[in-house]
Amino acid sequence: MKLERKSICLVWFLVTIFSISPCQIFAQGNQPAVAIKKPLLGEGLSGRQMKHLNLTTLWTEMENSFRDTRKFRVLSRNKTVLDAITEEQDFAASDFAKGDAATAGQLNNANYLVLSTVQDFKFYRKHTPVPNFDDKYKRIDVGLLQVSAQMYDTVSGQMMTTFSLKTSFRTAPEVVNGRKGSPSSVKFTRMAKKIAGQLADQFVAALYPMKIVKRGSKGKVFINRGKDGGLKKGQILEVFSAGEVLIDPDTGKSLGSSEEYAGKVKVVRINPKMTIAVIVSEEDAEFFPIGTGNILRLPQ
Repeated sequence: MKLERKSICLVWFLVTIFSISPCQIFAQGNQPAVAIKKPLLGEGLSGRQMKHLNLTTLWTEMENSFRDTRKFRVLSRNKTVLDAITEEQDFAASDFAKGDAATAGQLNNANYLVLSTVQDFKFYRKHTPVPNFDDKYKRIDVGLLQVSAQMYDTVSGQMMTTFSLKTSFRTAPEVVNGRKGSPSSVKFTRMAKKIAGQLADQFVAALYPMKIVKRGSKGKVFINRGKDGGLKKGQILEVFSAGEVLIDPDTGKSLGSSEEYAGKVKVVRINPKMTIAVIVSEEDAEFFPIGTGNILRLPQ
């Protein structure tokens, strides 16, 4: 009986191990690590509305958005979390544990660092008296969140790019009694999610440009973006073909590749890991057809 149980356990172990391909392990290990610092407040931000600006919520949504792309390892820079990890490491080094936690000084470093600053914030409730009615008001909720973020390479310390992020809302007028209250915190969380989504999408685009991985029949093209890419059905994308690498004659450094406009495609289906689009227009179908390796961008 004991031998049977051991055999079953061994089979289960082997099935578990070999169901994970080496490519999957390799891909996961090679994902770049990103650390996101808590957003800062820009100069000039003040007033009663600031009590509604929850930087921790914004920070959490940023980390969640990067994690949801499945293209990065997100490393926490939350002091509370790091203190808890340090405490666990101390416990692992004690006589009460097996000692299989990461040892002190062995936490991973980030390949990229994201620093963000809230540049503008509005979050208020506006009341307008209804004519000929006592204590009746038309109420609207208004919100605006504007954030700038910088992406740094932690090896060179170089700032690679800057992202400008903005979202807002304005509710339809609603007749209410009195002039009390303020917008729900749920509305702020929604703005934080949108800002975080914009940041993650632009970050992914900076490191992994959208590309056509294959051209199929009837003008279909397959794109290396899935549901985590921020695309929407019906969206139009511009297509560019990468040309020769441009070298700065003074520094000898690459300035990137020259690009030729190739046409447009329309998103028709979004799968978990890739997107299908159809060619809408093609600048030169005979000599420079849209095809594998072409870069796609949202229209500016």
